[in-house]
Amino acid sequence: MAHRGKMKSGTITPRDSHFSIKVRLQETRERFSVPGCSHHMKMAELKEKLELVAGIPIHLQRLSYIDEGDMPDSSTFKFNAIIHGGTVCLSIWSREGWSDLVKAAAGGNLAELKCLGVTTGCSYNTENSLRFSVKQRDEWIAARASVALYIAAHRGYLDIISFLLKNGADVLAKTKLGNSPLHVASAMGKCDCVDELLANGAKTQDVNENGHTALGLAKLWGQKKVERHLFQFQWRERAAAVSVNTHLDPSELFAHQKFDSKLKTWRSGSYAKRYMANLVQYKEF
Repeated sequence: MAHRGKMKSGTITPRDSHFSIKVRLQETRERFSVPGCSHHMKMAELKEKLELVAGIPIHLQRLSYIDEGDMPDSSTFKFNAIIHGGTVCLSIWSREGWSDLVKAAAGGNLAELKCLGVTTGCSYNTENSLRFSVKQRDEWIAARASVALYIAAHRGYLDIISFLLKNGADVLAKTKLGNSPLHVASAMGKCDCVDELLANGAKTQDVNENGHTALGLAKLWGQKKVERHLFQFQWRERAAAVSVNTHLDPSELFAHQKFDSKLKTWRSGSYAKRYMANLVQYKEF
């Protein structure tokens, strides 16, 4: 009986064997390698991977393959005929100027980004934003700033991160998958960005939907330098919360701490007797 997974070479390949594909971001022409794919993986799962691999929040992603049509989230690699080494096109929803914003943030173009509605003082508008109330516009700008901050953290653009944080971007903002700028900067090994985010209030204990903290992602992605940075930051946080008395009452000291054993008379004089008196019960003498 012929094996279903048998190849011409005579080797047997598991039906769910994993392979890598390439993903090209249309707006910037960047290319990313995505390992751990399989014929039964769904497009929704690929988008989840790309939120960290490509640094694009999942709600902005559009995926297409050979025919350039959008692939439904529920469709599989097998259904879309995506093969090992194939190149999937990742593009951004163009509505509300998201495509331009992603291109500027991913390209590190701070001058362009400043003109695309990421700060409250910017005059940038879209057809929809012109109808917003003051509150709605503030929320819209905050969402745009959060996306720009996330992408900048992924690419390691410290100048953009500093600008956005100084102008009100929320360092604690998360994507729909629960990833924060600190998560993605840690996964990508961007130490300077990690330090800047921590200095502005990023939380090391925040978890994403998969239960990973920034430190957990640094370990998972093999970012040893970031891992040390995060560990040291957490250690300093814990140490700062500990109160230390500069002077302890004698009742709080151990017996050997009450006397100086370097004194010449310690072994045979009264110091030794007092020391032993604190170590043993009276009946043991």
